[in-house]
Amino acid sequence: MDASRLLVVVTDIESEYSDGFLESLKNLIQHYTAARDAPSKDNSPAIQEALNDLIVLANASPFVRYPPSKAAVLDAIGGSGSVGPGFQQRLTAILSVAGQTTAGIVAGLTQLQADLDAFLKACTQTRAGLESLGVTPHAIPSGEFEVGVLIPEPLVDRKLGALAKELELWNKIVRAFKEVAGDSEREVIVAKLASGSYEVYLPLGILAAGLLSRTIDKVLEWYLKILEIRKRRLELQELGAPVAEVNAVKKHERELLYKEIRTLAGELVKDAHPEVDDNRKNELENQLMIHIRQIARFVDKGGTVEVDSTPPDAPEEPTAPEGENATPEVTGEYERQKKELKPLLLEFEKVSRILEAGRALRRLPERREPILQLPEGDPISEAADPEKPTKKKG
Repeated sequence: MDASRLLVVVTDIESEYSDGFLESLKNLIQHYTAARDAPSKDNSPAIQEALNDLIVLANASPFVRYPPSKAAVLDAIGGSGSVGPGFQQRLTAILSVAGQTTAGIVAGLTQLQADLDAFLKACTQTRAGLESLGVTPHAIPSGEFEVGVLIPEPLVDRKLGALAKELELWNKIVRAFKEVAGDSEREVIVAKLASGSYEVYLPLGILAAGLLSRTIDKVLEWYLKILEIRKRRLELQELGAPVAEVNAVKKHERELLYKEIRTLAGELVKDAHPEVDDNRKNELENQLMIHIRQIARFVDKGGTVEVDSTPPDAPEEPTAPEGENATPEVTGEYERQKKELKPLLLEFEKVSRILEAGRALRRLPERREPILQLPEGDPISEAADPEKPTKKKG
C-alpha cells in the first residue's frame, strides 16, 4: 500500500466524519430512541427526515467518486463499510431486518456508531503517525492527469519477468495514446511506484487522458454488456425457452467485441490532435485496436486501470447587477465576467467527464474468471479478427 495515498484516504475519512456525518447518525439514533421510549407518539416524520439527511450526506461523499486505487486502499484498511455506499448498505441492513423492533434498531445503530467512532480514532492516529514520519499526501497538480495501472498479483505470479513484461506492455499502450493526442514528449515517465503492491502511476496530458478515459469507460460498457447477454441466456434456458448454442453465443460476443473495438479505435483517431500526420493515422488506428484489446484483456484478467486528477472547483456564476439604475461600468464588468465564465465552464465539464470515465472500472463486479473472447497475442491479422474472412491457401 502506498503510504501517501493512505494518508489521503484517512484524511478524507476524518473530513467526512467532521462535516456532519457522525452528527447526522447520532440525530437518527436520538429519534429512534425517542420512538422506543414513547411508542404512543408518532416519531416517523422526524425519523424519516433524519434518515434522509444522513443518506444525502452519504451520497455526496467523496468516496462515491473514488478512483479504484483509493478504493482499494479504503478496502484494505477495512473502511469500505464505514463511508459512502458501504455505509448505506450497513444502515439498510440494520433498518430492514424482518420483524425488527425499534429497540433492536436502536441497538444496531448504536453499535454502528461505536464502530465508526473506533474507526475514526484509528484513522486519526494513523494520520498523525504518517505526518510525524514525514509522509506527505499524494496530490496531482491541478490541470494535470495520471493514469494508474493496478496489476493483480496472480496476473504476474510474483515473477519479476512477468511484471516487467506487463509494464512494457503499458509503456507501449500509453505511448500510442500520447501520440494520438499529439503529445510531443512521447517518452513515458513514471510518476510513482506504489510500495508493497504492483501499482504504477504515469503522468498524462489532458488530451491523452481524455482518450484513455473514454477507452476505460468503453471497456466497462463492453464487460457489462457481455455479462448481461450471458445472464439473459441462462434465464431463458431456465425457463425452457430455445436458446442459441453456447458456441454460437460466444461467437456473437466475440464479433460484438471486435466491432466495438474497431469502432472505438476509429473514433479516437478521428479525434486525434491536428498535428498528427494524416499518413500516420491508419497505422495509429491499427495500433490502437491492438492496445484497446490489450487493455480489455488486462481488465478481464483482473487488472484495473484509471485516469485521475485533482477535481476542479466548479466556476461560480457572476452576480447580476441589481436595479434598473446599474452604472455602465457595473454592467460592463458583469458582461466581462460572463464572457470569461463560458470557457471555464467548458473546461470544468471536460475535466469532470474525463474523471468520471477514468474511474469507471470501480463499478466492475468481481472478476472470478475471464469472460471476454479475446485471444492472446498482439498482432492484428485476418485470422485474429472473426469479422474478416480467412484467406484460402493457394
